[in-house]
Amino acid sequence: MNKISFSLAVAACGTLLACGGNKNAAPVTDPAPAPAPAVQEPKVSLDSAVDRYSYALGMDLGKAIANVNVPLKMDVLMMAIQDEIDTSRKVLMSDSASETALQDLLLLMQKKKEADEAAAAKKAVTEQVEFLAKNIQDSTVKTTPKGVQYKVIKEGTGISPKAADKVKVHYVGALLDGTEFDNSVKRGEPLDFPVSAVIEGWQDLLLVMKEGMKVKAWIPSALAYGAEGVPPMIPANALLVFEVELLKVFAENPVADSAAAAVPADSAAAQPAAEPAAAPEAAPAAEPKAEPAKAEAAPAAETKKK
Repeated sequence: MNKISFSLAVAACGTLLACGGNKNAAPVTDPAPAPAPAVQEPKVSLDSAVDRYSYALGMDLGKAIANVNVPLKMDVLMMAIQDEIDTSRKVLMSDSASETALQDLLLLMQKKKEADEAAAAKKAVTEQVEFLAKNIQDSTVKTTPKGVQYKVIKEGTGISPKAADKVKVHYVGALLDGTEFDNSVKRGEPLDFPVSAVIEGWQDLLLVMKEGMKVKAWIPSALAYGAEGVPPMIPANALLVFEVELLKVFAENPVADSAAAAVPADSAAAQPAAEPAAAPEAAPAAEPKAEPAKAEAAPAAETKKK
């Protein structure tokens, strides 16, 4: 249904806009026709199939026209409709001239879109600089080594991850205006991923957190997706606002660390040859790596959102 309606809209738009550049077509239509549609509007009951599909076609055309982000002359556009459907009227443009005019329109729309995006990106930089300067004045807001601002919501008591570790987190991601673009809490699925697999701002934040900690963080665009953004979810130069809860740290070599600490105490009482044999036998270092490895393939795609 959507494909059919879209085709109708596109096909009709070619007709609708065919006279968009014609200026000698401003017939002195008496003011009478203008009020006429307003008088007739309340009479549309949509009780008949003809009324319904006529109105639906009008909706499709309206949506297509609404996406034209450059000025249009609605009186000329409405006249083109009349010229096309009324065989007693003369169409003022040939098909080839109409196609050329529509291609000019597309180029103009693209230029306008690029100009709007450039202006929005410049405004985003100004807004985030102003916000971060004001936000850091809050005494509860801290800063990571690379410049991520964060506020502790809940303290953690566990270990802090290292760059080579994997972690399990819950998070909510939003833009500065509050528009949410990702939420693992709503999905009910915390995410496992290597610390090194996410954006620089996330890495910097995770390294100062402890297992069990929850924070609200503001990640500058330079430590996130920069001037490119991730359209359409994340615009250019967007400051990202995250709530992050570090649920679990999967240390890369947790047993190696503990074994190293135990060696000085045990080496005086035990034979050196017996100790190394015991470590590989339990093979705990492989176990933590095996657990997150199952989820590693899925987070690889997911973490690009952050």
